[in-house]
Amino acid sequence: MLAVPEPLSLDDSEAVTSRAFDRRALTASVRELSVVANGRGLWAVARQWLMIALSVAFVVQVDRWWAWVLAAVVISTRQHALLSLVHEAAHFHLLTNRKLNDVVADLLCAFPTNITTEGYRKEHAEHHRYVNTDRDPYWLTAQRDHAWMFPRTRWGTVLVLLGDMVGFFTLSHLRIVIPWSYTGRSMGKGGPPVSRAEHIRYVLWLAGLITFLTLTGGWLYYLLLWSVPSLTLMMMAFRIRAVVEHPFTPASPDETHETRDVAAATWFERFFIAPFNASYHLSHHLFPSVPYYHLPALHERLKQTELYRPGENHFQTYLGGEKSAWNFLTSSGRN
Repeated sequence: MLAVPEPLSLDDSEAVTSRAFDRRALTASVRELSVVANGRGLWAVARQWLMIALSVAFVVQVDRWWAWVLAAVVISTRQHALLSLVHEAAHFHLLTNRKLNDVVADLLCAFPTNITTEGYRKEHAEHHRYVNTDRDPYWLTAQRDHAWMFPRTRWGTVLVLLGDMVGFFTLSHLRIVIPWSYTGRSMGKGGPPVSRAEHIRYVLWLAGLITFLTLTGGWLYYLLLWSVPSLTLMMMAFRIRAVVEHPFTPASPDETHETRDVAAATWFERFFIAPFNASYHLSHHLFPSVPYYHLPALHERLKQTELYRPGENHFQTYLGGEKSAWNFLTSSGRN
């Protein structure tokens, strides 16, 4: 089923953009690209859980230390992918039915990663409206934690990422998601009040998880293959993606200075760092009504304008080469 979603609370017209292109000239194209396909959303969720299930089955079958490590790495990438799908659901891009969009996103994407769709949606809408200002919750987080400040030296960047990998920054990461989580919202620590429907589905989900792990004896698998990777490996990939998406510096009147696209992310980068076309973040900010699977086409249309400035808001890859985001993130102190 295909359908154009209802207007979002955050409208494309709210983006503060450069005069390098005429937004109205893209109206027809953006309308076509804003069509949501239910089948694509459901298949996106299903294949993440298929990879997770195969990873766990691999550990059960092989049961060697290296199998546990390999499975934890793969599962951490799929946790990151589930977070990206929560982002899609926050924009009502997962399913055309808004209630079903939130139910599916909560049960299969958000609750397993210890957040809620509605909690994430509130802060994310504020981020879009007030990017890199003191009303942007993401920017405020970065100002309180120097570990989000880039560029750095190459060694300084590596130290921060190693800190993520070994759990040194786990508490700071957990503080970020408190307003998104069921527990944080229930305790009045940010985010909108939890609705009755959310209470019911969270209790049912939690009861189902506890029952499943108890009956299958899966608590150790859950700890080592889910909890630990979500607080370490997944957070390292999350940080790389986040610091490439935005420079956490004071905003200018032109949002195209505050947001970036990575034009040709490799398959490795898409799997580990930028699932579901998260690399096209400037394109997403300019036209947030476009779901992830149409962002490459939107990017191609935007390339025909004078919007992109290589090395500032446009990189070729994340990790490799002079035109990579990595080259920029590690440029501090370099002549």
